[in-house]
Amino acid sequence: MSEIRTYETAEAVAKAAAENAVEILKLAIETHGRASWVLAGGSSPMAAYREVVANYSDALDWSLVTVIMGDERMVPFDHKDSNWGSIMRIFDKNELTAAVQRLVPDTTISTDLAAQHYETAISATQFDRFDLVWLGVGEDGHTLSLFPGHPGFVDSPSGWVIPIYDSPKPPSERITLSLRALEHVQELVIFAVGASKMPILKHARLKGGLPIAVAAEVTETFGGEVRWLYDDAAWGEK
Repeated sequence: MSEIRTYETAEAVAKAAAENAVEILKLAIETHGRASWVLAGGSSPMAAYREVVANYSDALDWSLVTVIMGDERMVPFDHKDSNWGSIMRIFDKNELTAAVQRLVPDTTISTDLAAQHYETAISATQFDRFDLVWLGVGEDGHTLSLFPGHPGFVDSPSGWVIPIYDSPKPPSERITLSLRALEHVQELVIFAVGASKMPILKHARLKGGLPIAVAAEVTETFGGEVRWLYDDAAWGEK
């Protein structure tokens, strides 16, 4: 099932995403004894991580949550383009949220090996589904590191984690979850925020075909819930 929710501001989207994340993770822990959360880079998810750390640090046992990076750039973690480094600096500001179990991508080796090792690490957790996945959207409709017209998206590789070379957006080398991995999602949350995203999001809703639209379709086809969180600027119909 797919659901669209609209909020007045990007700040309201961040607050709603944080509250929803805690609800989903708590339910997974209650049901399975642990929870998995696939993280996204980008300004909108970053605002939501700050909400989680500031307002929900004592809402659950964070040591029972395993965090996985949806895509990562092949740069050091202290680099400004590192998704993992940027997110973990937020979680580490509170000793409770710092307790999350971490599947750390290795950006010090070749891109091919990094993708292989990360897929092996995910498989070793024996999670049969990702309880919660956050995705952002680029102005070209890309999500994760799956870009329109790029082999990682067009060729739909079979692995759960794939290497990306010659990314249309720097840094050029990355690893990313694939569309195949999104067949195993319980709850997918898409951050649809900002006036600059309005045209591409409208295209994704009405025509499909873009990576973000296909990601949502794959998740829904395989039984996952999809939730689009729009602010008014991105919705563009008020």
